[in-house]
Amino acid sequence: MSPRLTRLAVIAGVAVVGLAAAAGSAASIEDLQYEGRVVVTADGNGMVVTRFPTTVDGEDVEYYLDVQNGPPPVRALSVTLNGEVVFQKAAFANARLEVALHLAGTSDNEIMVSADGERGAAARFAIVALRPATPPTSAKQ
Repeated sequence: MSPRLTRLAVIAGVAVVGLAAAAGSAASIEDLQYEGRVVVTADGNGMVVTRFPTTVDGEDVEYYLDVQNGPPPVRALSVTLNGEVVFQKAAFANARLEVALHLAGTSDNEIMVSADGERGAAARFAIVALRPATPPTSAKQ
């Protein structure tokens, strides 16, 4: 899937969640904190190292790492977030796991993603903040 189609899918998913919240369900809202892609180069390895801020926090906010393998898939992927290895697997498809981020307004988060496999193999990854949807308030009359 192209990066543009992936973003449209994420936006559509957030819109559906927003509509469900507006309908009064107990839905949650996902806010993208960071997304990236690692690609294996000619030496059989790929690496991404970057920093990003936490833009959403609060008592009820949970953070998740989402990973999607391929196409073509990498053989193994390792993700280190703020100095802690949070994901390290071979032969996986998609995964979501809860992670911890720095508080908003403090220091940036650092993510290091490494992959190995055949040249051109790739994996996508994203950090999302999941927060409860705010129930609609009724107007006083």
